Amino acid sequence: MLARLFPLLLIAASPASASDAPVYFAHEANGIGDPNPMFENGVYSVFYLKNQGRHPFWLTQSKDMADWSAPIEAIPVAGPEAADYWTGSGSVIADPKGGYRLYYTGHHPERRPREVVMEARAATLQGPWHKRPDMTFDGATDYDALDFRDPFVFWNPQTQAYWMLLATRKAGKAAIGLYSSADLSGWTARPPLYEENSPLNLEVPDLFAEGDAWYLLYSDQRERYRQVRYLRANTSAGPYEIPGWDALDGRAFYAGKSAGRGNDRLLFGWVAHKRKRDDRAEFDWGGDLVAHALQRRADGELAVDIPRPIANQFSNERTRLSGSRRQIGSAREALLVRTTFKVRPGDCFGVRFDGQGNRAWLRIDSRKGEASFRLAEGKGHAPHVAFPAAPDGIYSIDLVIDPALGLGVAYINRFRALSFRFYDVRRTSLSLFSNRPPVAIDGAAYVR
Repeated sequence: MLARLFPLLLIAASPASASDAPVYFAHEANGIGDPNPMFENGVYSVFYLKNQGRHPFWLTQSKDMADWSAPIEAIPVAGPEAADYWTGSGSVIADPKGGYRLYYTGHHPERRPREVVMEARAATLQGPWHKRPDMTFDGATDYDALDFRDPFVFWNPQTQAYWMLLATRKAGKAAIGLYSSADLSGWTARPPLYEENSPLNLEVPDLFAEGDAWYLLYSDQRERYRQVRYLRANTSAGPYEIPGWDALDGRAFYAGKSAGRGNDRLLFGWVAHKRKRDDRAEFDWGGDLVAHALQRRADGELAVDIPRPIANQFSNERTRLSGSRRQIGSAREALLVRTTFKVRPGDCFGVRFDGQGNRAWLRIDSRKGEASFRLAEGKGHAPHVAFPAAPDGIYSIDLVIDPALGLGVAYINRFRALSFRFYDVRRTSLSLFSNRPPVAIDGAAYVR
């Protein structure tokens, strides 16, 4: 198996010197669409929708989140007569008979049903992938003819069957649909795993077990609530309940799906581009591939944190930070800022971006329990995420700045992330701020 994975990895090349290179995957100039990750033998294989044309499936691989293989096409789009005139999100599993199966969405805006589940098979993850049109099916009878996408397939040990989850609708409600199969030869419709009164959908579902609980991830398509969220249950069949802090990141991070187990589980998604690559514009579809560490806490909540491979890129301390030394300095090169604030109840604090171009603030509001990123100019949605207030007043912030891609990711108390787009960040100078003198500040800024 390893011999089949490594050749693709060896052709990866760093696009620039270490100090100038992007922190995250940067082999797609237009960014990517939905990632569909798989973890096997220490390698993350990310199948994604190419943010170009009608969104064919492409593949890249990495062991360390720093070096990525040159992307290759896995599933091309078909002609106007085919159900997969456009392709949409899906999943990849190891075939029990050998090789792999890739399940994906076929989308044709002029056909009814508009969306169908399709399948392709290959001996290796790198392909060649062979489409199996005989395995295509739609949800017109059991679910919906228009919205029926993002098939997520896995072996469920509780039911001793394969499960397929889908973003769909049932009787006017947004639904995470469910099908089951004993051997992948055919699929039987089951009642929805989860339903919600929503005019839009619960996209790219993902389900996994950690500890004694099951976790159901989805991306809320509603503009006001457009975040990656999760539900929790004691069994795979549910019922699924909304936890206290169900959003894992803010508005800029979407289509999150996980791969790995335990300490190796990463949540992959895209940080949205802005229209015309203008900081003042609204968010667009598609963006840059970013991953968070995703772990179950002792209390059963899911938490996101900076992945160790990303943190390990930053080995050189540039400056110490304290209550009397708050200047972080230029963001011309990639940065990792790790700092701890001890504040009074109700204080606001964070990181300020000043200088040429747009100014901005990463603001932590301890009264509201909310982190937000706001630009001085621009009408685009300000990403924000909620988190529980710290009873002891201590807040940790790990902030990654990637000036090559024009984005940043902040991790608050190793619990929630806030990803943001800021093309002008390399023209700013960073500093810590607070609305009142904090009790204490301690930290450092690191470069590669």
